[in-house]
Parts: sequence; C-alpha cells; structure tokens
Amino acid sequence: EGDDADLTKLPVPFQHGMDGGPYISATIDYVKDPDTGFTNVGCRRLMLRGRRETGIDAVSPSDLRAIYEKSARKGERLPISFVLGAHPADYIAATQRLPIDELGIVANLRGQDLPVVKCVTNDLLVPADAEIVLEGYLDERGHVEKEGPFGEFLGYYGKVKSNPVFHLTAM
Repeated sequence: EGDDADLTKLPVPFQHGMDGGPYISATIDYVKDPDTGFTNVGCRRLMLRGRRETGIDAVSPSDLRAIYEKSARKGERLPISFVLGAHPADYIAATQRLPIDELGIVANLRGQDLPVVKCVTNDLLVPADAEIVLEGYLDERGHVEKEGPFGEFLGYYGKVKSNPVFHLTAM
C-alpha cells in the first residue's frame, strides 16, 4: 500500500519493438457501476508510466468507458482493481456486455460458487484465487494522457489516443 506499491517491481516487458512503452497486458478489471451497483468485468492493457501510474486502454466503446465517463463528468475518481493471473474462464466473462452483475458470469463460467475477497483500498470484490491484484482509481480528469502506440499481433500499430490515467494505491 501507499509508497510500497510499485508497478516497476513487476516484470513488465515491451510487447513490440515500436510500442510507446512497456505494457501490462491481459489484465481483468473490476469496477462497480454507481448507478446499478453491479460489478463490471473487462479485459484491458495498461501502459506503464511510473511506479504508481499507468495509462489504460479505454477508448473503445465498452461498459467500463461508459461507467468511467459518468464518474469523470461528475469530477469523481472511479475505484478500479486489476487482476493479473486469473482463471481462464474469467477472460470469457470479461468480454461480455450484459446489464447484470458480471461476477455472476464469472461464477457461471467456472461452473461453481465463486469465492471473492474485498480489496484492501476500495470496496470492490475480486476472485479469491487472483494471483496479483492492482488496486487504485481512474483519474477524474477524463481522457487526458496519450497512450500508445501498441503493436497488435498482426504486425500493425494502433494510433496514439488520449486515455484515462490509473493511479495505483495497493498491490
């Protein structure tokens, strides 16, 4: 927590030769929609910016983007947690866009009850078997930091876009 939280302690590689920076890829994010109280689950990459800050890919239409933009319009930070090292079925749940609590999708895809734990620095619940949980918030300033480029597996590069900033509060 606090000053002990340090993203540079993780082995974060450059994915492709012309990337804008090292990326933590294939994270699963957990965020609560303040309007419904439902947990939303998604899959993101994070561009490392320093010990406690990353850019987050939130430019594509997604539930997270909509939830984040509601918070940013109100000038409020959005608590979020990212899981590194998850059950393979959780990635399928992370691709869904359904108006329900998506922790239930995670449990259903696993075919069993889902043990969860409350995060240390926010009120979000994440699977208890997560290997690493990065806790923090998305900055309330909106899409303000350049992120990219990021090489895709087919060999092309996405454009540089402005994205929200993730601030780490605990690892």
